[in-house]
Amino acid sequence: MEGSSTHLRCSVRIDLCALERNLGKLRSFLPDTKAFMGLVSADAFGCGVEAAVVRLMLSGADAFAVTNSDEGKCVREVGEGWPVIVMSSTLPGEERIYFEQKLTPVLVSEEEIARFEECAMNMNRNLPVHMRLPVKGTAIPSPEEAKAMLVRLEKSERLRLEAFCLPGTGTGAPTEGTIPDAGFLEFAASRVGNLNLKPYIHHSDVVNLAGLPPEFGRCLRIGLVLFGAKPSQNSILKGFEPEQVLTFRSSVSQIKTLPKGATVGYSRKYTMPKESKVALISAGYGDGLARGAGGKAHVLIRGKRAPIIGIVSMDQASIDVGNFDEIEVGDEAIIIGESEGEKISVEDYCNALSITPAQALTSITKRVARFYKTLY
Repeated sequence: MEGSSTHLRCSVRIDLCALERNLGKLRSFLPDTKAFMGLVSADAFGCGVEAAVVRLMLSGADAFAVTNSDEGKCVREVGEGWPVIVMSSTLPGEERIYFEQKLTPVLVSEEEIARFEECAMNMNRNLPVHMRLPVKGTAIPSPEEAKAMLVRLEKSERLRLEAFCLPGTGTGAPTEGTIPDAGFLEFAASRVGNLNLKPYIHHSDVVNLAGLPPEFGRCLRIGLVLFGAKPSQNSILKGFEPEQVLTFRSSVSQIKTLPKGATVGYSRKYTMPKESKVALISAGYGDGLARGAGGKAHVLIRGKRAPIIGIVSMDQASIDVGNFDEIEVGDEAIIIGESEGEKISVEDYCNALSITPAQALTSITKRVARFYKTLY
């Protein structure tokens, strides 16, 4: 409930209209891209997969990508008709779930192909599948393994190759695995005629599009940018300005004046350099505020930045508010978001802590209440 004590203590606000607008702006930014796949792993980067998927379905997303079959089932429960692609390898015994839930696996080995073929035969069912592209450097599958996989899928009576998956999670993450093996792509392009359906390639926003053969269609697999993270400098979306979707906020619970020499925070690591007012906010590392945020990150209170000091505890953090003329218990403290025209973006928070946007968003724990603006 909007007025509950949980909301006052610590909460996240998610603007689903901003999520919808980001998808629409992406279509205009990349007009030559025909399909957009929403990456909604880790509970849609902490924003809540059910609400995010509903809005993206209504907004025209073409497909969804998740990390595992459990996440896939959550998306499938929201609605039928959209492809749901499971990016990670399948464990033995999980194959039946893919047929029952109409999930699409990304295959990485002949052993996986054999397991899915056996399950398909036993269930008398067919299944569209994707295949992971080999990339430069050490990776699974190797180019030779990938060629053998492709030949086997060409001959399969039950598995239909629908797409190739170019690995990489995109903006905010390491860029390893974004350069496909050119030799395999040439081999695959030469065999398109052997496949019942012309496959496409889905890729992250960190990719060299010129390296993808014209024989294959392209689909952008987009996650963090949809949820408000700015594209990295090596992204094909460089220059795109997403709207911030998530606000992470707390409230001031105490205000005290501490003398010079007083210690603050866990382990008494921080010593007050002078007398000052210190506020406690009701958010700690048990909520997702980084334990090491003291001395690095700030919060916004009444539109002014205030530094976090000391080691953040499980349930609260200390804020130096010595330069505040007006502050009261109950005032809102913005960790990520806007306050009276001032803003702490996801990037500001991440840069202060040397973490990625994905790490920041997915670290916000389940005990933090989620409230949605414009749910439907």
